[in-house]
Amino acid sequence: MDNPDFLIVGGGTAGSVLAARLSEDGVTRVLLAEAGDDTPPDATPADIADTFPSSSLNRGYFWPELKAERVIGEARRPYPQARVMGGGSSVMGMWALRGLPSDFDGWAAAGAQGWAWNDVVKFYRQVEDDPVRPRVTNSSGAMPINRVPKQEWPDFVQAIERVAKQRGFSLVDDINEEGGDGFFAMPLSQGNGRRASSPHCYLTSAVRRRANLAIMANTIVTALKVDGGRVVGVTMEQGGHIRTVTAKQVILSAGAIHSPAMLLRSGIGPAQDLRKLGITVAVDRPGVGANLQNHPYLHFALTIPPGLRLAAALHQFGLAGLRHSSGYADCQAGDLLAFAIGRVSPRPFGAALGMVGAALYSPHSRGRVTLDNPDIRIPPRIDFRLLSDPCDAPRFIQAARFSESLLRDAALARTYEDAFILPPILSLHQFNQPGLKGALFGLAAKVAMNAPAAIKRRLLEQVISPGRWIGNRRRQRPVTDAEIIAAAAPMGHPTSTCAIGRADAPMAVVDSDCRVYGVGNLRVVDASVMPSVPSANTNLPTTMIGEKLAHAIRANGVAG
Repeated sequence: MDNPDFLIVGGGTAGSVLAARLSEDGVTRVLLAEAGDDTPPDATPADIADTFPSSSLNRGYFWPELKAERVIGEARRPYPQARVMGGGSSVMGMWALRGLPSDFDGWAAAGAQGWAWNDVVKFYRQVEDDPVRPRVTNSSGAMPINRVPKQEWPDFVQAIERVAKQRGFSLVDDINEEGGDGFFAMPLSQGNGRRASSPHCYLTSAVRRRANLAIMANTIVTALKVDGGRVVGVTMEQGGHIRTVTAKQVILSAGAIHSPAMLLRSGIGPAQDLRKLGITVAVDRPGVGANLQNHPYLHFALTIPPGLRLAAALHQFGLAGLRHSSGYADCQAGDLLAFAIGRVSPRPFGAALGMVGAALYSPHSRGRVTLDNPDIRIPPRIDFRLLSDPCDAPRFIQAARFSESLLRDAALARTYEDAFILPPILSLHQFNQPGLKGALFGLAAKVAMNAPAAIKRRLLEQVISPGRWIGNRRRQRPVTDAEIIAAAAPMGHPTSTCAIGRADAPMAVVDSDCRVYGVGNLRVVDASVMPSVPSANTNLPTTMIGEKLAHAIRANGVAG
């Protein structure tokens, strides 16, 4: 498609929504460029369709060589970011949490006009099709929301619910509508036994047949073409061929890591940093790549005896959550989350291990995305700086201690054999390997998980080192604060590197309609525009952002 009205860079969560919504009128010409593979309805890979996030184990769906610094001064570790149609919605756990009203009211207070809770909740309801919700607040949206029935939960999750109730927490039917602290069945983006990824929900067969929509997969946008203070198109590479495509408007939807990297390579960012790299400055905007946020979390793994496990046929991951509050001054309520994971692998042994996690869901710490080299082939530099704000480490320790206390409760301790604290490695990667090695590991793990408890304990400690055994109902080895901090890992929820804000705010990058300050014909629409990370997994909020911006763009026209 030559000279489209909108050229969308990135077919992830927001990009898929935008491509579908902006092409609805049959006239507006939309070109969607995705760096990874396409996942059309008639050829969606089984691991992406799976309700268990099996796709997170497929290296072919991720950007290679991408690494991140977890905390200041620590060695960089691999950090997975999706490179496949649907982005994170095709590879992550798909917990469908909106966040808290206070998150969005905080956005508005920070300068994101039109992004307060009352402004965004109608778009959430437009997205969701949630059967537990009265029809007045449920519009049968594009995304099905479901929960694993409680009768299917393993015993340890049912025990967490009982303990939560004993401790005075309310049992919440719909955490997205009711809010507040409480225990809840985890809302999940899935329906009819399959993942509800953004391309599955929005880039349907009917949408793909539109003559005014073109989709180019395996296409890497290498540069924005800036001329006379406005973006006039992009340079892209597909199958070894490089071409320039003009467009009336370009929308970056490449995510909170790659959208700021694209701006920086195009001369939009902190002028001093750009000049050091030999990049010609087009717009001096110091907020590009700044303000990086993410949720720190950790996992405790549990060995589950036969008869108390998730049924082998159920490929479910997240089952339940418990939102609670730290009570720290100047920290919002509902800033902590405990959660329960039903299985750790799609292989049969996965149901013999469960997990209880802890997360800080309203962090204050900020990091950066920068460039070491302007070459598109050199991955950007990611510095999360987790727990660097003085109020974050104490709250994270509190969240971990709360989840640990659940495990120590007698009602819960009788439902598992042994508990372990895991190291700061993506938990599914801890227990799963690709290819033949993974198959052999799965067979060995199946045998080991049905061995006597003492043997399981010794074998598991070898697998999870430097994680370790922390106890069972008969004896414990206390976890130190230092071990809790050492176990903190970044979730797959990077945000805020191209934040919405007022034009005179130094760290703002886009206005309330996501137009990039200082350059025409360019928007950023993805998780990077969030002024701060919401108290939620970011797929549903990013879907909401796509819907809200599509609505605004249609209202204002191509030139708006």
